[in-house]
Amino acid sequence: MRQRRRYIAFELIGGEAGKGDIMRAIGYTIYTYNPAFDRGMLKLVFHDVSSRRGLLRCGHRQVGELRVAMASIKKIGGRKASLVILGVSGTLRAAKRKFLVPA
Repeated sequence: MRQRRRYIAFELIGGEAGKGDIMRAIGYTIYTYNPAFDRGMLKLVFHDVSSRRGLLRCGHRQVGELRVAMASIKKIGGRKASLVILGVSGTLRAAKRKFLVPA
């Protein structure tokens, strides 16, 4: 059976970072907390450099653990930075509408 997807919207606070830097920081933090974490569904779907916001896709059972890992990040790409979680959504369309489009 296919695992249900969730999209976590976040905002980068602090230093500049690209997609690769963000994914390395998240991957390292997850591995530190739980080496058995399944990273198969983990993917950075969207990252806008100008608004500093992005969407991360994961499985519905991984949301809690991933939120904790993302909140504990203190450095990204060797610079002091953190990720603030804006919210979680079940579909990509709703996540973009709720968290990424300026009101």
